[in-house]
Amino acid sequence: MRDWAIMRSARHSSLNGGVRSLPMNSAEIKQERRSIDQTREPPSNVLSGLRFVGPGLILSAAIVGSGELIATTSLGARAGFMLLWVILFGCLVKVAVQLEYGRFAIVHGLPTYQAWNHVGKFRVGPVHWTVWAGVLYMISSLGGQAGVLGGAAQVGTYVLPAISVGASVGLVVLLIIGLQFQGRYGPVEIVATVLNVLFVGTIIYCVVAVQQTGYAFSSSDLLSGLSFQLPRETVPLAVAAFGIIGIASGEISTYPYWCLEKGYAAWTGPHDDSETWARRARGWIRVMMLDAVLSMAIYTLATAGFYVLGATVLRARPVLADGNEFIYQLSALFTDLLGEGTRGAFMLCAFTVLFSTIFANTAAFSRLWTDFFGLCGWLDWRRDSQRRRFVRIVTCVFPVVCGVIYLFVQRPLLLIVFLGITNALYLLVVAYQAIVFRYGYTDSRLRPGIFYDLALWASIVSIGFMAVHTGFSLFS
Repeated sequence: MRDWAIMRSARHSSLNGGVRSLPMNSAEIKQERRSIDQTREPPSNVLSGLRFVGPGLILSAAIVGSGELIATTSLGARAGFMLLWVILFGCLVKVAVQLEYGRFAIVHGLPTYQAWNHVGKFRVGPVHWTVWAGVLYMISSLGGQAGVLGGAAQVGTYVLPAISVGASVGLVVLLIIGLQFQGRYGPVEIVATVLNVLFVGTIIYCVVAVQQTGYAFSSSDLLSGLSFQLPRETVPLAVAAFGIIGIASGEISTYPYWCLEKGYAAWTGPHDDSETWARRARGWIRVMMLDAVLSMAIYTLATAGFYVLGATVLRARPVLADGNEFIYQLSALFTDLLGEGTRGAFMLCAFTVLFSTIFANTAAFSRLWTDFFGLCGWLDWRRDSQRRRFVRIVTCVFPVVCGVIYLFVQRPLLLIVFLGITNALYLLVVAYQAIVFRYGYTDSRLRPGIFYDLALWASIVSIGFMAVHTGFSLFS
């Protein structure tokens, strides 16, 4: 893990196009000097920019998981092709909010909760009210992440049939802690990303292979999925899918941390009035946008593939029963197309996808919680030793709590649908702060164009619409 004192470009903010410097102590002046030494010229074209992508691909390792494997296939099985538009829309529309968070992190060098606390005025205790909303989300997300962990544990019982579900949950928890305890996340994430690519490739192959079976679909089937229908009985699952597929509120919140760890802010340098800084900032923001768009293409392709398989192969089956056999039922996606002998391959891929999701989210939530603890004054975020210690503590506690929750509930679909609903509601807070970032703290030299603003508002309006639907479905 890099020194965050190096990665933070400076403690500056801009308001209505003007730059307002915050008071800095002597330690922060030293940090700023070190940050100047980290500056790097951005790549000049897309091809060279691909060498610096990464944060979005880390998110893809988390995104291509429970939402696609469980919620998306279940939605396809229940609704057929009718709600394909929800899947595509959910993957595409939220990226603009992600870009705004990445932009703020690069320009101001602040992770999410510190940024929220910095730009907000209405505090409850030591932190802004939106940070408390984030804490509630992190607590509620324990249930959804428990469902993901439980799904991975179900695969473990298939591979090792002699062990119980509880023992399999324990092994998954120990594996997560063992791989992350020392902070050596990079090499493991590379392996998880490669395996996710293999799994996405397998899904694409299955979509093509289904055309040679009795489950073949036609172009009219696909077009029917773009008719923008939303029957009342499908609203809860559609809202849950919208909240969890693509870049969800949790991933948007954690994206700035990955942008900072990649080095975008440090390479941009301290925020100042020079044209040199503005040119570097524009260049690294373009790289960040390339990173986000590339990851969006990957998870949209994967998500649409999962939905089509659910709408074809699983549509003709009885309703999927939630419980400890849920993943085994989903393996029909492979066995019906490629033969019974492929069930083992599916289970291996399913474990890779689900484990990478809970693994990446453990790393992400450990940073969010540590950021919150720093705002509460329990640690100095800039001191690497203190930050690492808290990250390790959360890394141990988080999967243990998720494992205990799953053992009490043992219904992965229910838990993951609950995660989708909380994601949809939390998106309101995330979207609100995106508006604050865009219209209160955008340097006039980096002001985006009209197309960007239209995309941002389309994202915000759709988030509000789905949140209202969530409220009606919960209380009607």
